[in-house]
Amino acid sequence: MDIKSIIGKLLPILPIASIAAVVIIGIMYLSYKLYRKRGGSKKASLSQFSALFLLLGWFVVVMVLTTFSRGAHFEGWVNLRLFSDYMNAWNQWSLSELQLIIFNMLMFAPLGFLLPLLGSRTRRIVPIILVSLTVTLGIELFQLFTKRGIFELNDILHNTIGSIAGYLLMRAILDAVAHRKLKLQPLFKALCLPLVFTLLFTGAMIVYHSKELGNLSIRPASAQNMNHVEVTLKTKLEKEGDTVSLYYSDQIHNLEYGNDMADLLQSSFNLSQKGGMRKDGFNRIWTLLDNSGKEIFLNYSLKDGTWNLYTENYETVSMAQEELNSYRDFYEKWLLSNGLLSEEATFSTQDENTLRWDMKRSIKNIAYEEKDFFKGFIMLIPSQNNDLPIDVFYDMKEMEYVRDIKISSPSQAYKEILNGNFTIYNDLKDGDKLFVNGYELDYTFDSKGYYQPVYKFTGLVNGQHWEALIPAAID
Repeated sequence: MDIKSIIGKLLPILPIASIAAVVIIGIMYLSYKLYRKRGGSKKASLSQFSALFLLLGWFVVVMVLTTFSRGAHFEGWVNLRLFSDYMNAWNQWSLSELQLIIFNMLMFAPLGFLLPLLGSRTRRIVPIILVSLTVTLGIELFQLFTKRGIFELNDILHNTIGSIAGYLLMRAILDAVAHRKLKLQPLFKALCLPLVFTLLFTGAMIVYHSKELGNLSIRPASAQNMNHVEVTLKTKLEKEGDTVSLYYSDQIHNLEYGNDMADLLQSSFNLSQKGGMRKDGFNRIWTLLDNSGKEIFLNYSLKDGTWNLYTENYETVSMAQEELNSYRDFYEKWLLSNGLLSEEATFSTQDENTLRWDMKRSIKNIAYEEKDFFKGFIMLIPSQNNDLPIDVFYDMKEMEYVRDIKISSPSQAYKEILNGNFTIYNDLKDGDKLFVNGYELDYTFDSKGYYQPVYKFTGLVNGQHWEALIPAAID
């Protein structure tokens, strides 16, 4: 969740929140005055009033970001696997996953920062931890029962850590004010947690960039519990490994490639860029304008290297085959001249409005032919009004042969299945039956753009189709 998405969620409630803030301030002030008139002896300072008001405001913001800005789409989802988000961020090498971890800590830092201002009882670490755990646990339970989020143990951990970090910072400030000088011990405590996570993330980056190959998103964040799952193998497994080809594409996890496509489309079709690039998970989105001011969007996926140029709310117009074919020469020439298409691509049309180019290659040829190649497809919907296409979906990869690589045997890969080291949408439960009916060699992209060999196992789970990808390359 980036700054733009946070602001986007908060802006719609800003008028209501402002009115609520005025009402809350008034109620707090009147309640305090009434308390004093009835003989109340405790005085509330301006700092206490301010801290209480800010805490209420903070709570409203947190509830909007974590609950009320979502739909009720999470049916009883619970994740009790501690640190699974770290494994997920590592396997996908995902900036958005890392940002979410940091965001969950920063979101609760104001709670620990403001609580010590309420009084002496909240200036100790134990009450801070208890209050933080109570609040974050309450939010997680509210998300679970309203189906507006996932109950995550990781969120409780990171929220509490963030609150403790905020508390340690405020303690350092209060100690400095009390002693009229900066003391090293409270300052070190305040910097301790940020330093630990800085070293953790820096270490991960050093390890990642020291490796040749990238990380594979097919690896699970945590293993399946296979103790009471009945697994039946119904195919013969080779016990010897092999040597196959390794490839690379500069279109994967390469923002420079996305920028190049944005520049190419602007120069080719006389477009201009509106504002900056937006981020949405692995997607990078540019808003472009044509001469009439109409918005066209370019969405580039870092994860798989595809890009999509499209306009919203366009009308689909069917064309006769002859008219549709008449657009082929112009767009094929443009694709070829910019290195986006191989001359060997197969052309076809579909849906009476779409031009399509395909480059198919068998896994056998990919694995054992040591040469560069194109693979994938392009779909383009031409416009009857001008050269700018209505829609382009580009999933054509230029694959560069790197070297041969040793792979594990299917028998070794099958052991990963038995150990539960595979990704599945719904976790396996006690009593489930898994039939492994077959396997084949396949390929998938890693986070650095390498096209790595994997084994694809297929079969049935409780009678339903099942497949799992297991890494094959031997590091």
